[in-house]
Amino acid sequence: MVLQDAYQIERWQKAALLLPCLALVLATGLAFVMDVSWDWGDCMKALLAAAPPLGLGLILIRRGKLPAFSGILTIFGLTLSLMLVEAAIALLGTRSPAPVADAWLAAADRSLPLSAMDIVQGTSHWPAWTLWAIGKVYLQTGLYLFITLIALHLTNRGAIAWRMFLVWGTSFLVISLIAFAAPALGCYSQMAAADVAHLPGGAGRYAMRAFNEFRYAADPVLSFDRISGVITFPSFHTVCALSIAQSWHGVRIVGPLTKLLTGAIIFSCVPMGGHYLVDLAAGAAVWFAMTRIVDRLGRPAEIQVKAMVPLPAA
Repeated sequence: MVLQDAYQIERWQKAALLLPCLALVLATGLAFVMDVSWDWGDCMKALLAAAPPLGLGLILIRRGKLPAFSGILTIFGLTLSLMLVEAAIALLGTRSPAPVADAWLAAADRSLPLSAMDIVQGTSHWPAWTLWAIGKVYLQTGLYLFITLIALHLTNRGAIAWRMFLVWGTSFLVISLIAFAAPALGCYSQMAAADVAHLPGGAGRYAMRAFNEFRYAADPVLSFDRISGVITFPSFHTVCALSIAQSWHGVRIVGPLTKLLTGAIIFSCVPMGGHYLVDLAAGAAVWFAMTRIVDRLGRPAEIQVKAMVPLPAA
């Protein structure tokens, strides 16, 4: 088991180091093709925040020192850099030539027995403290992700931490590219202001301004300092939630608790994130596909050993 974990960690670490590089090349290429300029000063300041922990972590890994600490530093640096670059790709997706997809996403949602719009309207009867609580759950999802990655290393589950990072990172990249084909504002674009007045300010609408400003800007400038979540379809929060639950599956006490947290995050995606229900299903499908691919990458190659034939006695 120890040898298998070491093999998986090595394979997953190599893939993890390539992922931000691939995302940066892709973001740069897309910006060039779409004629979007970069605010390189702000972008470099943001990326340099990830460089010190990443560099120190890689040095420690190479020297075989402090495996838990080096893993935490490296994954922290990779997660921060990948989050920034892939959020830039998501923002570029708002300028996709594809039409805004809310009409068909809303139609698909209304074909279900219960739609996202029904759920949002149903929360009007909820106590204020419950709305505040699910708002906190939604907004702190990224923090839960970081805490999980750190806790996995501190509890000697480094292989699971690298697996989780790769599933999360590849899912984010795939979702950002899918969003090019289906840019959308979310279910709140289909509802009147009076229908959502009971919810906290900005709930479900926090990305609309950034989406519209960047999509229709005459001379758009991309800066990591001004990036905000703009992806509706598929749901990236769903990927984060499922990744957290997956990492603690089978662990006593923590496992069931993280499954409850996962359920709360996924539910909060509708009233607080403004997602359609089809967004959640699509996010779960991406997560499942990326999990299978990452697990295949970390699977040890089968080695066939020929049976030893005893030599004849002298």
